[in-house]
Amino acid sequence: MITLAGHQDLTRETVEAVAWGGERLALAPAALERVAAGQAELAALLAAGTRVYGVGTGTGWLASVDLAPAAREEHQRNLLLGRAVGGPPWLEAAEARALLVTRLGNLVSGHAGVGPELCRFLVDRVNDGFVPAVPRRGVGCAGEVIPLAHAFQTLVGAGLVLQPDGSVRDAGAALAERGALPHRLRAKEGIALLAGSPVATALVLARLRAGERLAGQLLASAAAAVDALAAPLDPYDEAVGRLAGDPLLEGVLADLRRAVGDRPGAATALQSPVSFRVAPQVLAQLRRTLGRLDEDVRRALQAVTDSPAVVGGRVVAGGGFHAVGLAAGMDAAAVALVQAAELAGQRLHRLLDGRFSGLPDQLSPDPGPVTGLVVVHKRAVGALHEARRLAGPASVGQADTSLGQEDAASYAPEAAEQLRRVEELAREVVACELLAARQAWWLRRTGTDRGSGVGREAGLEPRWAGPAPGLRRLAACLEDLVAPVERDRPLGPDLARLVEALERDQLPLP
Repeated sequence: MITLAGHQDLTRETVEAVAWGGERLALAPAALERVAAGQAELAALLAAGTRVYGVGTGTGWLASVDLAPAAREEHQRNLLLGRAVGGPPWLEAAEARALLVTRLGNLVSGHAGVGPELCRFLVDRVNDGFVPAVPRRGVGCAGEVIPLAHAFQTLVGAGLVLQPDGSVRDAGAALAERGALPHRLRAKEGIALLAGSPVATALVLARLRAGERLAGQLLASAAAAVDALAAPLDPYDEAVGRLAGDPLLEGVLADLRRAVGDRPGAATALQSPVSFRVAPQVLAQLRRTLGRLDEDVRRALQAVTDSPAVVGGRVVAGGGFHAVGLAAGMDAAAVALVQAAELAGQRLHRLLDGRFSGLPDQLSPDPGPVTGLVVVHKRAVGALHEARRLAGPASVGQADTSLGQEDAASYAPEAAEQLRRVEELAREVVACELLAARQAWWLRRTGTDRGSGVGREAGLEPRWAGPAPGLRRLAACLEDLVAPVERDRPLGPDLARLVEALERDQLPLP
């Protein structure tokens, strides 16, 4: 059970434990007292005649329209219904749960002006597996009102929720199944549920989790390629990091050295291709980019992003919903992943070339009759071609909506969608590089040496003693997953198994 006493308790680890780990959630009495105080503060302002956006007025271009008192309560419900214009594909269940937890963190700050009953109701839904169906894309609005309308209209019994098998059902029926009546919204609760940037925050958490795993896998595939090529190890010397004055680079170099170690049979080539030599620098940039995004999302989790917010006896409207920092961070992560994947594609091509590897061209055990892995490289080229097109920033470009009242958007959900796809494509390229390394290791073990091996002494390959010690667990796992290519066969299923193992984080990394 994880207990929130306030919005500052909302950490990345907390959200992940609930959304992905299935931990239950509770609210401390102090949190509910703070929420009640905020609600009372709002009630006093309304009683004094204070005009509050979205409570006593319309929204967007209609903010100048004052609502009749009888229409105000129904208005909060209408706000959620009238903005749900999205559709599938839906967020993954864990992402939707992260959205709920993130928004709850803002509500318990007390600045949203909502009531304790709403917070309790939301905690109950998080704990009983109530997962709204929230659109993943098509969010061309200032803030996140479209996906948030889908997320939170379910609390009043409208819209759809996800089933465990991925299908959807009516939210009202799902509430009834749990013995819960639809929540009756109070003053400002509808507009509060549409406020802030919990979608961007949840999506960054999801993409970070995948991106951090992928960064480790890209390092492992780079190390495997270095070892399979028998490339010189100078580029991974600890002196390289000291000379750069870059602690992150020093960490990457240390990880690579642990993987490739002191390879039996030193390489005789003076230099490997550039894609091998600059792998540490590109992987360090990827770590740096993901680290900055981690810092940004941790800050966002504890920020109060309500607009309007109840603060110090007044109501303040601001732009906290504009998650441009998170959107730009996801754009940057997509670029860094594409850069790292491009190097993997280049290294893959070098592994297929006997001039660099000393092995048969195309890693074929019988060049000519057996094609080998040349078409695997073509698969990587196709994935990289699509990934490059997705490296353009989604967070750039504005359009007017709401008759000009809303004329700026962060496009964070779109940035997340691009990054999601870039991660998938980068995984494909990693699978291709690992398949080539597995084949190269097999050819060296069998003593096959049909390439010219530029710069290599004759007889080097037969003395090969297996993958570097730091890569042997990975090599053994690859051997279990895919057989060596002794004759031509469809390699799509082999790559599919590798991609699935990467997705499930099942490969032992050095």
